[in-house]
Amino acid sequence: MSEVLVRDYLQTQGLKLAADDVAVARLAAETVMNMGQAEIDRSVLWGNGNEACAADYFTCDETTEQILKQVFMALDSTWEQSAAQSAAVYVLLPEQAGLLRLSQQGRPVEALLKLDEEAEAAYLPSRTANRGWLNLVEDTARWLEAGEISGEHHARNGSQMSLPVCLENGRVLGVIQVEAAQKNGFDETAQALWVALALALAAPLAALLGAGEEDE
Repeated sequence: MSEVLVRDYLQTQGLKLAADDVAVARLAAETVMNMGQAEIDRSVLWGNGNEACAADYFTCDETTEQILKQVFMALDSTWEQSAAQSAAVYVLLPEQAGLLRLSQQGRPVEALLKLDEEAEAAYLPSRTANRGWLNLVEDTARWLEAGEISGEHHARNGSQMSLPVCLENGRVLGVIQVEAAQKNGFDETAQALWVALALALAAPLAALLGAGEEDE
């Protein structure tokens, strides 16, 4: 079943990556989530109150904290294998029509994003959440010049990748946003690494949102 999910994701998103490589990386991320014993400061998981954070939208209990730990550990492990300058995991908040940053590594990115037309034009995660499609921008400057994206915040990266985290039925649960300092910052190895994380995070984000079998 795991291999089927990998191949379905790759086919749906139009990615010509080695499914076996993605499957191995996904297993590694899941192992980190399920077996990791890292001690993580609660302010890292829940936020410090200076900007939108998990504590604003989710019940502060042990179950939720364990999910947040899983997300943090999986992102941290993937980040350490990458050459990206920043990476963040967002969860989709249906009632608020927005994306909340649950965890990040590297240079800071937006903590809360809207999903309206203006946000979709300016922020790849918003576009990915609304449409369910992966967005790979190999040359951010060129996309800006062409009017494909807008906003001064794009000056912070040379290339970027936004990946949907989905249930098997295609429902979007969240988005992974990864940015590189240089253009063409995502070769096939890097793409496989982040696709694997997107697949691995489906379970914890579904648990966080209470998305179960009724959504399948």
